[in-house]
This record gives sequence, C-alpha cells and structure tokens, in this order.
Amino acid sequence: MTRSEADIVLDQAEKLWLAGEKQPAREAFLRARLLYHETADPIGEANALTQMGDIEAETGHGNTARQAYVEARALFAKGADQGDQAKILVRLAHLSQREGSETEARSFYLSALDLYDSCADASGQGHVHRALGHMERDHGRQDVALDHYRKALSCYRQAGDTLGEAGTLKALAGVARRLGQLDRARADLDKALVLLREAGDLLGQAKAGRLLAQVLADEGRRDEAHRTMNAAAKLFSRAGDLINHEAALAEAKALG
Repeated sequence: MTRSEADIVLDQAEKLWLAGEKQPAREAFLRARLLYHETADPIGEANALTQMGDIEAETGHGNTARQAYVEARALFAKGADQGDQAKILVRLAHLSQREGSETEARSFYLSALDLYDSCADASGQGHVHRALGHMERDHGRQDVALDHYRKALSCYRQAGDTLGEAGTLKALAGVARRLGQLDRARADLDKALVLLREAGDLLGQAKAGRLLAQVLADEGRRDEAHRTMNAAAKLFSRAGDLINHEAALAEAKALG
C-alpha cells in the first residue's frame, strides 16, 4: 500500500517525540492531523489526535490532552471502532486519576470495559481490570483490588497475554505482602518470574525479583533476600534502569 503524505509526517512526528523534541513533534502531529482531515481519512486523523493527546498528557497539559482525546474518540465512533474508543476512554481515565477525580476515572474505566467486552478483546479487559485494581489498592481497598486483579488474570490467560499475566501476578503479590500473606506473595512472584524469563523481559524480571527479595526479607530469610536483591540489581543494570539499579544495590547492602 502506498503511504500517504500524512503517514510520512506522522512517522516524523513520532521520531521527533522519541528524540525529545517536543515542540517540533507537536507541530508535526498537528500537520499530520490536518493532512488526514483534508484527505477524508477519519481513522488516520483520530490516530494523530490520540498521539497529540499523549504528548500533551506527558507534558502536563491535561486540558489540551483531553480535548484531543475527545475529538479522537468521536472520529473512532464514526468508524464504529470500539477497541480504539476503549483505548481513548482508558487515557481519559488516566487523566482523571492524575487530577484526583476518582469517580470520573472509574466511570471512564467501566465504559472502556463495556466496549472491550463488546468487541471480545480479553487483553483489553485485563488492562482495565488491572488499572481498576491499582486504583482500589492505592486507596486502601485491598479486597476490591484483589477482585479486579483476579479478573484481570483470567482475562489475560484467556487472551494468551503472558506479560499481562505476569504483571498481574506481581500486583497480586504486592497486595498479598501488604496483607501479610507471604507464602501467597512468594508463589505468585515465582509464577510471574517464570513467565517473564520466557518472554525475555529483563526489566520485568528485575522488578519482580526485587519484590521477591523484599518478601524473603519479611520472612526473615535475609541471606536469600540478599542474593535475590543483588540479582535484581544486575538485571536493572542490564535493562538500562540505573536509578533502580542503585536503589536495589542499596537495599541489598542493608540486607547484607
């Protein structure tokens, strides 16, 4: 398929964004959006608007991001694309969370969940349940969080989304640790690490390993915790996350 001028400009915008050149990226996203509009390509225009919203959200311009997302959602709705509409609703939920509007965020998440259910997107449903779990966890509602995480786990397994499954197992382990259920936390982390190793996700392994070390320390198994934390620090380094590498080394030193 021949690529349009708008497609080429959108690619340029993405490269500028990745290079950290935010203002030129903004201008390129806007140009791509206008080109898609001129050629009557609503889905291309909606994708450009979505990325315009993403860059504004990343730079703290919530109102501008929201406007772009709402316009993108309207265009996706015209094309009856429920999955992309759901992704926009999730983005709107994230914005509401950042602004402290829990009720609005939950409403957006639940609407997204309905759309993902309508288009039989099990992985999308898993993402929303996990996000709802995080929100409930952060507000101290651990039982409700666990319910969402379990639903997320079921959805990810149905979709064959092993990374989603691993991330949810890690979240379940975190809640189990808070509740003092250390055996359960360790079992969930062991399962998560198997999946992450199979997927070759170094950063995921590092994060799960660090949490496992903390669980082992809670159990009084300081030697194992020290070895596990050192291993996590090495994985953080290999993954290029130097901040968490140093933090894990400091935790390992405290355990030693």
